Amino acid sequence: MRRRRKLKFTYFLAPIFLLILSALTLILSGPQNLPHKEEVVVFSPDLSPEEMANILYEKGLIWNRLHFTQEARAQHLAAFFQGGEYLLTSDMGVPEIVRKLKEHEVLKYKFTIPEGVTIEEIADIFSRTPLRSVENTVSPTPFIDKEKFLKLAKEGKDNFDFPFKSRDPLPGLEGYLFPDTYILPRMSEEQLITTMLENLNNKIDTELLDRARKMGWSFHEVLTLASMIEKEAGVEEEKPIISSVFFNRLAIGMKLECDPTVEYALGNPKRPLTYEDLEFDSPYNTYLYPGLPPGPICNPGLSSIRAALYPAPTKYYYFVAKGDGQHLFAETYQEHLNNIASLRGE
Repeated sequence: MRRRRKLKFTYFLAPIFLLILSALTLILSGPQNLPHKEEVVVFSPDLSPEEMANILYEKGLIWNRLHFTQEARAQHLAAFFQGGEYLLTSDMGVPEIVRKLKEHEVLKYKFTIPEGVTIEEIADIFSRTPLRSVENTVSPTPFIDKEKFLKLAKEGKDNFDFPFKSRDPLPGLEGYLFPDTYILPRMSEEQLITTMLENLNNKIDTELLDRARKMGWSFHEVLTLASMIEKEAGVEEEKPIISSVFFNRLAIGMKLECDPTVEYALGNPKRPLTYEDLEFDSPYNTYLYPGLPPGPICNPGLSSIRAALYPAPTKYYYFVAKGDGQHLFAETYQEHLNNIASLRGE
């Protein structure tokens, strides 16, 4: 009698269990007809899967929060999640969304930093808006806070640990932010500067460091001369020759008289220098003060750094721009005056 009642009870409950199981399956899987939505979602790294699920649900990217948290546990999302900025759509499905978050497939941005730009110009490039990602999303928010970046780059050298800092007497990082093409996820100003410093460190091999040591130069001095070469040279092949002019002048205690150092001292005005400008009192003014300026006047590329370390073997002490990126070089002052006259058509 008891067994018969037990069987009746089981037959009665079985359909209910099946209904509950079906309902749970429907809840977890959700319908496949969510309206198409594409969203850029920013997650802080300290969010729990439940908090992420709430954000995704409110944005209409998932149908059910429980499904997301269960999939997050299945893929061990919490152990890998770093936060960041993600491009997500409602068509992806929960497993794919969780995978993207787990594998840190964040939006990335491409920036090209030309050789010879200053810290100010670098800040302008990284703070331009609208900001377009590699994935073709558009954001009104700049990649960095310009003022915070400039403060760190101009005054905050002690916040960063890099191999060339020990013999560098200045508080700023002019010259050390390596010009290159960068493809980067959103990051802090500190992380961006660290990335650029690491890039410089990776580009400078032991051969270049050994060469600097043999010359008796600090790397700061090498970067300073390289920045002057970068600003003066209009064509790559002339960089070692321009370097030789500076070396030849340094060897006899002759002032370097490099116009770009004066421009840097004046804040890089967008106009030709005047004779009055050449009298501007600044340690960067190489018309007034002998030797190298206190530090780099821009951020030079690798070819200019190499030219600073390997000047051409010349006897030139003078050069004048031809106006097409090239220069006329001279060994004597009279030859230099003749070159100037020929360019003026005299």
